[in-house]
Amino acid sequence: MLCPKCHRPLADESEGVYICCAGESLQWHCTSCAKVSEGFAFPYGRCPHCGGALEVVEGRRAEAAAALEGIRMAFEIELGGRAFYQRAAADTSDPQLRQLFGRFALMEGEHMETLSRRYHLDVPAPAPWFRVELAAIFGDVESRPQDPANLFRIAIALEQRAAAFFAERSGQCTPGSAEAELYRELAAEEREHADILATEFARWRDGRPGLFASDLLHPTPEAGSAPGGNAAAVLLDGHPDARVALVCGDDRVTYGELRDRVARAAAVWQARGIAPGERVAVKLADSCDWVVAYLGAMWSGAIGVAVNPRIPEAEWHYILDEAGFGAILVEADEPTPAPWNSRLVTRADWRREVDAAEPCAPRAMASDAPAFWCHSSGTSGKPKAVVHGHRFAGAIEQVSRDGIGVRADDRLYASSKLFFSYPQTNSLFAGLKLGATIILDPQWPTAQGVVATVEKQRPTVLFCVPSLYRNLIHEGLAPRIAAAGVRQCVSAGEALPASLRDEWRRQTGLTIIDGYGASELLVLVMLDHDDGRGFTPSPGCEIAPLAEVPAGMPTRLLIRAPTLALGYLDRPQAQAETFRDGALSPADLFVRNDNVNAGPPQVDVPPPGGGLGAPSPGGTIQGGWRFAGREDSMVKIHGRWVDLVALEQQLAAKSPRIVETAAVCVPDADGVDAVALFYVASGNDPAAGEALQAGADALPSHQRPRWLHAVEALPRTATGKLLRRKLQELHRTME
Repeated sequence: MLCPKCHRPLADESEGVYICCAGESLQWHCTSCAKVSEGFAFPYGRCPHCGGALEVVEGRRAEAAAALEGIRMAFEIELGGRAFYQRAAADTSDPQLRQLFGRFALMEGEHMETLSRRYHLDVPAPAPWFRVELAAIFGDVESRPQDPANLFRIAIALEQRAAAFFAERSGQCTPGSAEAELYRELAAEEREHADILATEFARWRDGRPGLFASDLLHPTPEAGSAPGGNAAAVLLDGHPDARVALVCGDDRVTYGELRDRVARAAAVWQARGIAPGERVAVKLADSCDWVVAYLGAMWSGAIGVAVNPRIPEAEWHYILDEAGFGAILVEADEPTPAPWNSRLVTRADWRREVDAAEPCAPRAMASDAPAFWCHSSGTSGKPKAVVHGHRFAGAIEQVSRDGIGVRADDRLYASSKLFFSYPQTNSLFAGLKLGATIILDPQWPTAQGVVATVEKQRPTVLFCVPSLYRNLIHEGLAPRIAAAGVRQCVSAGEALPASLRDEWRRQTGLTIIDGYGASELLVLVMLDHDDGRGFTPSPGCEIAPLAEVPAGMPTRLLIRAPTLALGYLDRPQAQAETFRDGALSPADLFVRNDNVNAGPPQVDVPPPGGGLGAPSPGGTIQGGWRFAGREDSMVKIHGRWVDLVALEQQLAAKSPRIVETAAVCVPDADGVDAVALFYVASGNDPAAGEALQAGADALPSHQRPRWLHAVEALPRTATGKLLRRKLQELHRTME
């Protein structure tokens, strides 16, 4: 069921009175620096610029005001708590305390996930100014940051003060009201946190190990295992030294050189004090150095984390507070909040250290020890850190080799950047495992830039996203891709419209293999070879419906793959919902494509029936599947279900001048849900809008868009995925 206000899936319909915070925001005036900030919550209710006290400039709607106030304060306390624990972990020299406080930071993140999912509010951004001393003031404790025992005392005081605050607020509310229950539950949670901290403090003083001795943050080597258990070593093993592994502009790196530099990079990370399980962020444009640094982190036993070098500041601060990096490799010094600014390593310094280092052997790692994190694209909120173990390397090449046909003599080029798991795993990791040559490009992808790289570097396999293929077609560049020697095209990242694939084939003579994958799975677990069957399981992967539904009805899938992630960082609810019995069940919906000769998909499809049940018996389904959107793209209009993805594709086909479309569900002036359709027209051609309107008018009333909005571009993530919630916000400004 979707929230009637913001149309996002409800976390649990049995939780009582429902309060939705979506769209809630306040303007705040700082009494110290006088700056005005906008946001729902800040750590401890303090100014995000200087840490001064805040005053509300303008109020919110009166609806559920008391409960909203409680939710805001809960977020502020959890934000402050997580910031304190991350900074305490960074400040202490005690390895046990560093691990312990890192785990407590994740605990606060788990609590914020609960609030975010229940009340439909994105986790607010952290504050770069935050200091441990502020937490001490808030907890009424003397601040002695270098005293490990005092860090514990501050943490316990924070939790106890929060528990007392919520308990007092609960007593002031009307008995049995939603806000009274909310405060009571929050007080109980904070008391539990204080008790856990007190227990850990006692164990630490007695020299006993903490209760959080091992988790996803801290891998341990596998006793007696061979070095081959290290994922980086597995990827680079067994290839001729002279074969070219990487190409970036005029740079060439052979497999022999790559193994040597990765081993040297690992020695550099170790010399810098990066212990197994600590995170190393690589925040560079794509390059040979990117690959060396990332694989070097894995080789050393650390955890590699790829970061978009253009990441927005608020999102970067969120990841910093979540991850607690031991080192951050950047192009050059850049503004970074403390204590993370002391962890910056410039590319020039790092290269000098790598050149001077002696190669080290790969650290033996357990198969389930974390090797790297990749972040989900964040289309449904803040990006989730997906944790992958060293075991991923064992079968990373199978789909590329047996499903796509990649060979050792191929040259692979992915237009998307390496911080995106689609190119990182299906091109780079799989290509290295197969001994192929991987072409890298530091430039941000554009149609002109992709063609220039293809014509210069002559790849044989091209990995792209639909929006890039679309731009190549509309800019008249598609034929040059085939002329440059590309023999196979692959698409993933978002839905590939049939009309786009047909036009690509007409202009280039090449078939696009459409792939479905996820950050949690790495490889493309289903492939559509344009043979009429739709998506079918990739080699080594098993696909089954999560719940048996009548023919023609969409369902979530249960996907088994040898590259499945270990789980999410500090997202227990999301993990329980998505990771099931050693398999993954993404929120995407599919319809079984039993009739391979069926026409185009129907727009009006029934909802997922019966909820989420146990996986059906019978194992792998070898028939095809048709993508039917995500759960939040199935909306109810006038009492009937509408598939927004299918609607977009149907209307986009009405004119060749329509570049792309996107539909969202929004309420009208009376609060009744309707469809708004956004579209991009080539050259802003008004005829495209007229054709679109004619196509919309011919649809049944429940499918017919109420609004048509022409825009210059659709909002997308850095990895190219559509941001529907941004369109809902944009619609409110265009009515």
